[in-house]
Parts: sequence; C-alpha cells; structure tokens
Amino acid sequence: MSFLRKRILFSIVLFLNPVFYLYSLRSETTIIEREEDEKRVLENHAFEKLRFGLANHIHYYKIKKTKNTVVEQRSGRRRLYDHNLILRSIFRDRIHHHTYGSLGSLLSGASFIDFGSAILYEEGAVTVRDLYEDEFIRSHLKNIVATDINDPEYSHTRYIEIHMSEREPFPFSFNEIPYRLDDPEYIRVLTRIYTTSEFSPLILRSTNSGPDLFYTVDEMKEHFSSILEANPHRTILYFFNRFIFFRTPCQSKFQLIGTIDEKVGVNHSFSAWRYVDWNKRELSEAILPQYRYIQITESRTKSVGDRLDSWFLVKACQIQSRLRYFQNKIRKSVPKL
Repeated sequence: MSFLRKRILFSIVLFLNPVFYLYSLRSETTIIEREEDEKRVLENHAFEKLRFGLANHIHYYKIKKTKNTVVEQRSGRRRLYDHNLILRSIFRDRIHHHTYGSLGSLLSGASFIDFGSAILYEEGAVTVRDLYEDEFIRSHLKNIVATDINDPEYSHTRYIEIHMSEREPFPFSFNEIPYRLDDPEYIRVLTRIYTTSEFSPLILRSTNSGPDLFYTVDEMKEHFSSILEANPHRTILYFFNRFIFFRTPCQSKFQLIGTIDEKVGVNHSFSAWRYVDWNKRELSEAILPQYRYIQITESRTKSVGDRLDSWFLVKACQIQSRLRYFQNKIRKSVPKL
C-alpha cells in the first residue's frame, strides 16, 4: 500500500472516530510534543528568567529612562525583523510542514497578537509597526494587535492610560492585557475579538516581554496550557523568545519547528539588530529550522502526491474540529434533566 493511501486511511479513521482523538487529547501531559524539545525550552526559560527577568531587573527598567520614555525592555525598530523575514517566506509558500504542507496556506488570514509591545517606546510599539508597515505581510493578516499592561504601581508605568491621554492612536489595533496571561477564558475572549471565527488561524508573539522573560517556569507552562485550551480549533504559530512553535487542531500540543537567530532579536547585551543590513539578510540567517518538522522549499518541488496528502489531512482535521465544536455547543445547550 502506498504512503499516500496509508495516510488517507489514517485520516479517515481519525475522522470517523472522534472519541479516539478526544481520548488522546486528555492523555497528553506536556505543552510541547517532544520531550527533549520541552526540556530545552524550560531550561532556556529558567536561564532567561534568572539573567533578565528577576524583580531587580524589572525595577531597573522601570526607573531607567530611554529617550524620555520608560520601558521594561530595550526595544527598537527592526529588533524583531527576523520575524518579518520568516513571515514573508511563509506567505510566499517557502516553508512547508512535512505533514500539513504549506504554512502559508494554513496561516493565511491569521490575526497577529503581540504580547507586551512597549507602546510608549519612541513612536510606540515599534516592532509591531515593523509588521504593520510591511505591506506584503499585512495583506495576508486579518488583524495586527499590540498589547501592554497598565501597571498601577507607578504613575509613569500606567502604559495604557498614558498612551490614551498623550499619544496619537495606533494605525493598528491595541488592547490592554493582564500581567499574567494564564486564564483560558480571558485568552479565548481576546482572540475572539480579533478573529473572524473560532477556526481562524492565529499568530502570537512574546519576545522580550512578560511571558518569555518575567514569568516563572510554572507560570510560563500555565500560559502555554491556557493558550492551547482557549484555542482548540485554531492553527497557531507562536514566536516565543527565540523559539517558533506551531500547532494545528489535529494536535494537542505545540511542535518546536525552529529558532530565530539568538544573536540579534533576543540579544540583551548588545543592540545587534541596529548593525544588520536588513536589505541583504537571508532567511537562512534568520531561522534555524527543525528539519524533523519543516523544510524550506518551493511548492513546485513537492510532488503532487505529497501535496494531495497534506491537503486531505488538513481538510479532514478541519472537518473533525468543526464537528467537535458544534457537538460541544449542542451538548451545552441541552438542559440537564
């Protein structure tokens, strides 16, 4: 039996047996698919927290003035521009998942939500502006959303209040978020506001902000679990610190599909991004792919059978996800006797 026929039969079995799928969801205990990947992420998070996210670091950045503003992490135009390069390649159909096919097809029409956007730095939310001003990326996104906290501890860190009263409105959406993003219901409401439906794809980012620097390891794990619980029917791409995570409704947890160049975007010791020639930087410099999951390619290099295989699996996954969603709605609407 050919590989394609085996995959189609496997997809049909999953489609016809949602009980098996739901049982597998309940049996999962980690937030990342492979044990070694999760260990690597947790160890990196603990290290980042120790070096840059303790209370004394937070206090230092709150009182340190930078160009007449107060920010908790140094930011800057194009600091996270590697994300732009990666997203351009995704939407140009250059990055393919071995199982699910083109990431661009899966993420087209996604909403992009940035957690902790430094809305008072320079003209405000500068790395989000980099995305918004990239017309090619913007054309593939439903919404681009900046967020920040409204810290009541100091008058000068009431970021939302200061922005609303003293700054020009953003050309993109923005929203206040709590310090701890660990409530699935809050995350569910936040994502509903900026997406078309429960099934719309989502791109998230937490890089040099609260979840990826200031949370404890347990808080970070709770944050990931809440995102998964709040968005069971969405395809999600998550830029988290130096890591790139991916999940479809077929999966119960994230896959670590790559890392960004840690010497640039997440460099806390030197403003390396200011010295990069971004007109010449290549995708290969921006991302280190996890080749077990993805490949950098052109769609025409993939065989018709592989593309059909991926298409069928994705469609089966989407239909199954919708069935689960409506079954849950019907179950909740039926009064208990």
